[in-house]
Amino acid sequence: MEYTSPETKKRGRPRMYADQAQRMAAYRRRKARAGQRVDAYVGVEAAWRLDRLVKAWGGTSSQAIERLILEADQRYESILFPGVE
Repeated sequence: MEYTSPETKKRGRPRMYADQAQRMAAYRRRKARAGQRVDAYVGVEAAWRLDRLVKAWGGTSSQAIERLILEADQRYESILFPGVE
């Protein structure tokens, strides 16, 4: 049995949100739980290099930045966290 909205006579599943603003707010809440958003500006040379890394690693800018951070953490762990083993 398919759902038919009485107001619009459209078939399909019922809407979860009353309007676009509520839908986007729910989307942003879900995304916020998945990670931490970082807004930053980088110079032209750094942006160019980031683009090259994205192409070389076959991912997104976010994935490349995350990989760089994790690799730097491994490399410089003794400097970043002295005395913690």
